[in-house]
Amino acid sequence: MKHEPTRLEIFLTKLAFLFYDKSVYRAFANSLPLKGSDRVLDFGCGMGTVAHYTAKMLSKGHLTCLDISEPWLNECRKNLRGYSNVTFVQTEFPALENESFDLVYCHFVLHDIAEGELGKIIPALVESLKPGGVLVFREPLKETEKISLIKSLMEQNRLFSKDCRITDIPMMGNTLECIYIKQ
Repeated sequence: MKHEPTRLEIFLTKLAFLFYDKSVYRAFANSLPLKGSDRVLDFGCGMGTVAHYTAKMLSKGHLTCLDISEPWLNECRKNLRGYSNVTFVQTEFPALENESFDLVYCHFVLHDIAEGELGKIIPALVESLKPGGVLVFREPLKETEKISLIKSLMEQNRLFSKDCRITDIPMMGNTLECIYIKQ
């Protein structure tokens, strides 16, 4: 089921981004294994909180911001209006070109997707990665059952875990950050 944000939710997210969470999103973007010329997908970009920092690091690369929500994607467009290396895609189910991305990242997105949908979305994300491509996600650790499913689906779809670590993020709690590589 598609969730559209309320005006209040958008406003509160903007406030959090402006006054508190910039370091959270910047730190995640800085942890991405980018070379600067990569083709990158921000899956579930929301208002572009991580994309804001990722686009800056892609001096010769390209960022695709994908979200199911038109209001969130409109906020993302506003947030990234100064960048010419970004495209925006609104879709319910990602119809992605095979082997087109060097890196895909999902920041606090996968745990909100229904289990049945994850079984379709994760294979599509994996297929969109080039051989040797990287998929990175950060999810709340309290979602243990969903995280187990996500990790299992990654491995079932030819991704191999390179690194997983637990981090504590103020006001968000413990999170799991994982890096998977497509062989």
